[in-house]
Amino acid sequence: MTMNEIHPPLIGALLGLFKALRQNQQLTHDELADLANVHRTTIGLLEKGERSPSVAIAAQIANALGIPLSDLLQKAEQIAAGHLSPADAFMEEKARTIPLECLRNKAALENFTGLTAAALSEAIHICYHTLDMIDGKLVSRGSPPIGKLVELANLSSMIGNLVGGAIADCSDGLYQRNKPHHYPDLLPLKPPAKSLELKMALETNRPKGHLPKPGHYITFRYVLGDKLGNYTRGKEARGDTVWIWEVKVGTIQESDFDLSNTAGDSGKTAVIKSAVFNAMTLVYFDKRYCPYALKDATYPGMN
Repeated sequence: MTMNEIHPPLIGALLGLFKALRQNQQLTHDELADLANVHRTTIGLLEKGERSPSVAIAAQIANALGIPLSDLLQKAEQIAAGHLSPADAFMEEKARTIPLECLRNKAALENFTGLTAAALSEAIHICYHTLDMIDGKLVSRGSPPIGKLVELANLSSMIGNLVGGAIADCSDGLYQRNKPHHYPDLLPLKPPAKSLELKMALETNRPKGHLPKPGHYITFRYVLGDKLGNYTRGKEARGDTVWIWEVKVGTIQESDFDLSNTAGDSGKTAVIKSAVFNAMTLVYFDKRYCPYALKDATYPGMN
């Protein structure tokens, strides 16, 4: 079976992505053919449009280039529909790479949660990848991306659930994701894991919940920029793509919450007090997306 028999309009876009990836990785036709375990003439014929690949060969080439075929097909679908340019397809991938300098206080993270910095980084990357897949499907059908479809409170909840599931998957068996709306969010399966509550907040908002729940916390804050990683501070400049800029860990007592009961907060709300939140240990900080105006290019806990 050839790819043409499945969805003909995707072929040109997919082959263009194969070529762009090969060139970006500075591979010759023969080198890519060897990595993909296909005949040495195959790559050249495909790039010239003189042959259509089978599903098996397309998967072999994609794997040799280091990107799953499903991801490339999704990008090809967006390109074929005119929603994405071939150049931007790989700029998005590059923007999603998490710089090593974002990971901070690695020993503190591991001592507190049992998680390595690499596990946290991978969990964030998995969250990004899942959101991008959802956006890809929405945009290919002419719909706005999810950042423009749902209310921000619901978006924060969705991101928190995605991150929580990804942390469990990357924890090397330390954690299991709890049922939705059950406390705590992450259940320990073996030492040194501990019951871990996860909170997500937008921009400079402090994490909050409906009740003041004491325990061990891991908190995330994010902003909304564009697909290429560009971000401008201010509500009016919000984009539609999620970028996590801060992660903290710490133990919180019931008395560490500010309580409110206002209509604007949809009833009772427990917000972590500023002094308590500021004292939590910073374990991830991406200054590119920090919504604060940094003085001397520093942020509390960076060092």
